[in-house]
Amino acid sequence: MVLTEAAELTQKGLLSLEHGHSFLAMTYLEQAMRYGKTPVVSSYLAYCHALNGRDLDESIALGREALQADPANPEFSLNLGRVLLLSGRKDEAITVFRQGLAYSLHPELIAHLEQLGTRKPPLFRSLPRSHFLNRFGGQLLNVLGFR
Repeated sequence: MVLTEAAELTQKGLLSLEHGHSFLAMTYLEQAMRYGKTPVVSSYLAYCHALNGRDLDESIALGREALQADPANPEFSLNLGRVLLLSGRKDEAITVFRQGLAYSLHPELIAHLEQLGTRKPPLFRSLPRSHFLNRFGGQLLNVLGFR
């Protein structure tokens, strides 16, 4: 009976999140977590926490824990990558999305990577990307149409 209640709360949480009700989903998933910590609940709860402005470091830890439990699940990579994007860690998010693609060609992972795009290499590779010459030179070549 306890397992069915937890599964029912998890389903309600996932359905709420699918319909864009992240706060309601977070409430359902937190209730499901009280019955037992599963990777599915941990992963989606981490994403809901990040969407609702909860502690991002805790959300990242929860997402990483779920991904370590089942690294072949692309949904866990997707959720952790989203949490990392919300926390401003774009490079880590791209890495997590790519790791998820190694197991499955999940369309949402591909869509996120396409949306983030790829960067062109810096003009002067011996200098950091943030160096004035790389930034200004890249912008100048882009305006001139050479890049």
